[in-house]
Amino acid sequence: MRVKRKRRGSQIAELAPSLVILLLVILFPMLDIMYLGIGYAGGWYLNQMTARALATTEPTEWSTAAGRMTTAWQGSSLANFTGASVVSNGSANATGGTLTGGDKYDRYVQVNTEVRINPFISLASVPFLNALSIDGLTKPVTFRYVDKRPREELSVSEL
Repeated sequence: MRVKRKRRGSQIAELAPSLVILLLVILFPMLDIMYLGIGYAGGWYLNQMTARALATTEPTEWSTAAGRMTTAWQGSSLANFTGASVVSNGSANATGGTLTGGDKYDRYVQVNTEVRINPFISLASVPFLNALSIDGLTKPVTFRYVDKRPREELSVSEL
């Protein structure tokens, strides 16, 4: 004699494993990727602000200008939302020179910036993901930016 199974309740038994798969494999990484994209854009903005500030100031004032840009960026809502920390920015990493193919008046400034972004939702507590040590999911990711801009308003003393 064959016993028939009840059809009711089978969906509830399958709901828990499917939710775990959806949350761990799709939802949390998607939220984290969007968050890292916002953090990347924030670091790019810091690099652009610093390059613009250094391009319009004298090399002796580069450290002051870079410090003001870093302070202004860290006070912004974008940096506060992403919880970003500046690894390096500005005058210590800024270089200058003459543009290739240009004359002595074609000067430029190059700014190197590094920003560290912590994951939005750290999945380091998940055993198999923690063993993989994935940047952006289980540990912070460091973004590096380089911007080269022509110098503006050169004084006669620099020529």
